[in-house]
Amino acid sequence: MVTIAALVTTALVAAGTAWFAPRGDGPVATGGVPIVATGARAEAEMGTPVAGRPPGGPEDAESQARVLDALLADSGGSRSGLGDALEGLRSCEDTAGALAVLQRITDARREQVIQANALGTGALDDGDAVKERLTQALTASFEADEAFLAWAARRNTGCDRGRIEDDDYRRGLAFSEEATTAKRGFLRLWNPLARRYGLPERDDHEI
Repeated sequence: MVTIAALVTTALVAAGTAWFAPRGDGPVATGGVPIVATGARAEAEMGTPVAGRPPGGPEDAESQARVLDALLADSGGSRSGLGDALEGLRSCEDTAGALAVLQRITDARREQVIQANALGTGALDDGDAVKERLTQALTASFEADEAFLAWAARRNTGCDRGRIEDDDYRRGLAFSEEATTAKRGFLRLWNPLARRYGLPERDDHEI
């Protein structure tokens, strides 16, 4: 499985920003593996632009788009089982299992917020806005998951089918609505970029 970290490394190499150690017979990547200078590195060493590529052009933007797309894929996968877990808690069925699912989702969402804050999006059209809206969406989703997790912990210790809602449950619903609005705002910017770089377009329920 290709990790987000691996994609980030690939993006850095594609953008010419990997760290290289000098050697007598030419540049080598860290670890001593010879490499052929391409892209921005070739421009810097040869003093001529690569044909068909404007400075800071499509290669950098596409690399950033692919890293962001990997985060979206991870986000969509991590929320699997959320609906079933919430339904199990509402009906008082396997509350321990549902609580474990919500804990997993909350932990994953926390990490995704950190990753979103660390994204490089400067080469993308409206890159700052893309990053800001994605971070807002994932943060609201994380806050919803945290609220539902607190509710789930109480349901697991004493489940009452006749009393489903409490303050944390209502907070979870409110943050979920906020997250949906933020996701839609993000996707209005993201889906045109996804089409440009041959990446999948998404709906708000897929993030």
